Amino acid sequence: MSRPIKSTFSGAAAPTPRRASAALAALLLIAALAAPAEAASFDNGDFETGDFTGWTTAQANADGEWFVYSGTSAPLTGRVIPAPPQGAFAAVTDQADAGSQVLYRDLSLEPGFTGSLSFEWYYANRAGVFVTPASLDPAAGSNQQYRVDLVSPSASPFSMAPGDLIAPIVGTQVGDPASLAPTPVSFDLTPFAGTTVRLRFAAVETNGYFQAGVDAVAVSIPPSPPTPPDPPANTSPTSIAQCKNGGWHEKTDSQGHPFGNQGQCVSWVAAAGRSGPKS
Repeated sequence: MSRPIKSTFSGAAAPTPRRASAALAALLLIAALAAPAEAASFDNGDFETGDFTGWTTAQANADGEWFVYSGTSAPLTGRVIPAPPQGAFAAVTDQADAGSQVLYRDLSLEPGFTGSLSFEWYYANRAGVFVTPASLDPAAGSNQQYRVDLVSPSASPFSMAPGDLIAPIVGTQVGDPASLAPTPVSFDLTPFAGTTVRLRFAAVETNGYFQAGVDAVAVSIPPSPPTPPDPPANTSPTSIAQCKNGGWHEKTDSQGHPFGNQGQCVSWVAAAGRSGPKS
């Protein structure tokens, strides 16, 4: 039987990733569905290789980690969790004791990049309540949270130092529901064009079992504007001869207007100074 998670620490109040409230979930869903986009290259964002190819994991103890899973059972504890929201596989944390787990990868965004990050996140907090200090250290006090951030690629995977935290994307807060079904999140990456940022999914649990899940991670770019059509071919006559013998039927003036008869065609050529050969 798995060991119960215990903690005698008390936590401090935290600064603020966005709250995982029902209102936020609705806004995130609208943002994710607002406009069509094309997926940029992002290998194994859906974990369909069945492993963490392209990703790196880290854990603060030996009793829990990130797993690629299928089905509806947590890999260590067997607790019921949502099935992968996209495809056959997704990623989830599970543990036998208090700890902290991080899943991350670096994103290199070219100068002039415009686009967004999207993913589906979800969780089941068996402790029932969240404690969200500005720390990912399970030994530093009571801590029960799941958060997603952009951080410096040179930082420790567990760093919450202000100089390392580039942008909080979304995270649990005190008072949030104890569980969240798979929910789309969209985040604009355009301000970070020309830089490399680290995308980090982090869970900490000192008060109870905590399954934090993610799937369908992608970087998208807006669709390219349609290619303008080629300009129409020039069908204006360049000589009176081109107006004769029914040739005026296939000719137009410089604005693309067809001629009504041979005389109009001849007059247009003459008025434009293009009388040309008479025969």
